[in-house]
Amino acid sequence: MKLVRHIFVENEFLKFVEGDQRAYRKAFDYYFPIIFRYVYSKCKHVEDAEEITQEAFTQLYLHRQKVHTEDDLYPYLFVITKRLCISHFRKQLGKPECVDVETSEWSSVSYETEDNITFAELSKILHKIIASLPPQQQEIYRLSRLEDVSHQEIAEQMGISKNTVKNHLLLATKVVRLKLQKMYFLMLFF
Repeated sequence: MKLVRHIFVENEFLKFVEGDQRAYRKAFDYYFPIIFRYVYSKCKHVEDAEEITQEAFTQLYLHRQKVHTEDDLYPYLFVITKRLCISHFRKQLGKPECVDVETSEWSSVSYETEDNITFAELSKILHKIIASLPPQQQEIYRLSRLEDVSHQEIAEQMGISKNTVKNHLLLATKVVRLKLQKMYFLMLFF
């Protein structure tokens, strides 16, 4: 879904990325009705649609540095909006009136493992797996996956090439994924 209309002139997009209120307002005024209509078409409640749309624009403002060109602005905003809609629907399903209806259809076996493992336990397992990696892979994995530092910044910070960062990250991710899968399957059987 690509909206190819340039709303900024000259260097306004750069001002938007830097947090200029006028540039942000220009993007807000242009895209708000589009995003609102999309959200409303999904949730059918004006209050929910307004809340989700406002949150989408808040997220856009907070993460505006991740938008590299004006052509990326609408797709980025749209992805944020879709994720917020999904999150909203998940919350709706968690409400007591929805849970009562759906509980009868859900299999308790399929959710048994999730109930037994809390986020804290998973986090603890992940940190143990990361600690088992070689030191350089540990640092690269933590910076990239846990602190969301770019490959280029990691390379500069550690004094290595960007390709070395990518290679270490690829190996570390593969090890972490395999060990997590192994833990998951062990938990299924015990």
